[in-house]
Amino acid sequence: MAFSAQTRKENINKLKNEELDLLVIGGGITGAGIALHGAARGSQVGLVEMQDFAGGTSSRSTKLVHGGLRYLKQFDVELVADVAKERTVIGKNAPHVVQPSYMLMPVYDEPGASFNEFSAKVVLHLYDYLAEVDEEWTHYMVDKESTLEEEPALKKDGLVSGGFYLDYTNDDARLTIEIIKKAHELGAVLTNYVKAVDFLYDETNQLIGIKALDILTEETFDIHAKVIVNASGPWSDEVRKQTAGETEQKMYPTKGVHFVVDRDKLPVNRTIYTDTGQEDNRMIFIIPRGNKTYFGTTDTPFEGPYEDPEVTEEDIEYLLKAVNHRFDKVNLTREDIESSWSGLRPLIQDENNDDPSGISRGHDVFVESDGLVTIAGGKLTDYRRMAEDVFKTIDEEWEKKSLSFEPVDTKTIPLSGGDIGDLSDFSAFIQSKREEGLSIGLSEKEADALADWYGSNVDQLYALADKAKTFDMPLSDALQLAYALEHEMVMTPEDFFARRTDSLLFDIQKMIDLKEKVLDIFAKERDWSEEDSRYWKEKIDERIKETSLSHFK
Repeated sequence: MAFSAQTRKENINKLKNEELDLLVIGGGITGAGIALHGAARGSQVGLVEMQDFAGGTSSRSTKLVHGGLRYLKQFDVELVADVAKERTVIGKNAPHVVQPSYMLMPVYDEPGASFNEFSAKVVLHLYDYLAEVDEEWTHYMVDKESTLEEEPALKKDGLVSGGFYLDYTNDDARLTIEIIKKAHELGAVLTNYVKAVDFLYDETNQLIGIKALDILTEETFDIHAKVIVNASGPWSDEVRKQTAGETEQKMYPTKGVHFVVDRDKLPVNRTIYTDTGQEDNRMIFIIPRGNKTYFGTTDTPFEGPYEDPEVTEEDIEYLLKAVNHRFDKVNLTREDIESSWSGLRPLIQDENNDDPSGISRGHDVFVESDGLVTIAGGKLTDYRRMAEDVFKTIDEEWEKKSLSFEPVDTKTIPLSGGDIGDLSDFSAFIQSKREEGLSIGLSEKEADALADWYGSNVDQLYALADKAKTFDMPLSDALQLAYALEHEMVMTPEDFFARRTDSLLFDIQKMIDLKEKVLDIFAKERDWSEEDSRYWKEKIDERIKETSLSHFK
């Protein structure tokens, strides 16, 4: 089912001419989940995103679907219980994106340690209990020697033991895109690069729509809808300020930063979750991904432009100090950082807590006097339950307009690419697709990587082999670009490099090598002028410099 630039034109035309039952502002994972839920119920749903889908917070997380182990330190038991169970649901619905693995929490005897050996056992037992973890994935504790056998690079001094527990690896942007594509399959009318710039009202001062701006063409147009949901994450207050209702500030965005280095520089075998060692009540993740390792995150209050929060000197010093403290014979410097990202958490203000790390990651739904519904806060892992919660309010608003739709349980709806058959053996699925990849000229490694990334959509990818072979680039990359152009509404080169693939963050050299070829293909596909091509080349070059922190080296 096509989801292309042409689809975008058609969708904008629909948004102009058809009144919607529901309009969602925001194309991150929260808005995507709401659109999927609404479309599954048979309502006419539209969604607008001012950047690319997942362009904000939903491509800038730690890239895990985790249950929030650290929130047990804050006794936020209810949040952990709810969120941890959702890991399994997402894993079943998107097995090509979200996969279970054992992660390690080393226990150190040092000042400021979050857990000692006894409390670590208690917390991991409670974590398993709240998440209703299957017996095969229950946690286990090992002694110092066994911990170092598993992760020999860890600092030995002060190490007491290690706890191995279940959490899920993930690619946040990929997950969001697969939700968006499923919502499209179910009939939602979605578009990226369209911004809500004002609201439309009836004679009683109730919302009836928005004035929208197409960022790519600079055209403005009206969209009419019976109910409007603001799911814009950190931008929630900015959207609310455009309405005629009261707009008490609700949001307290905090910034999280991550860095990527070569795996030889920071060799780990699995995700490690550990104290920073700086007696600041903070923990960090160190995560292997292919031949890279990435680590983060910071958690600092943020003021400034939300679109692209910058990495600071303090962020670099903090994370390098924390990682170097935790590993023997590791002495990372800023020159070792190959790429980086910085994102905002859409936290809700807590008058009783001024420590960003201590603010709840729960969510809230509220309605303005003019009818705007806002959902704020929450975690990536909880996107599906957040949609369920906001629909309780949407149903009330629909009822006022004599509208109703049959309820649906989205637990059982596979995301795009998730129809792989036997969920218990994803590796068998990858093997089953290998021969077809080999037959069109891919290596075994390339075929397996594509099946892993696209799941059951790899069939659509291979169907584009003839077109891909006309692109002047390696076949595996050409297949990804052909598929992104036809089925993933990729509108700019950065969309492709940063959110349809992970080259910008985890293989920036590949991005540098391919950028001219990709720009040429976009120029042909989009009928760019020379001025357009120069503009997008400058944007790509700026993004590479920013991501690689070249101005700090």
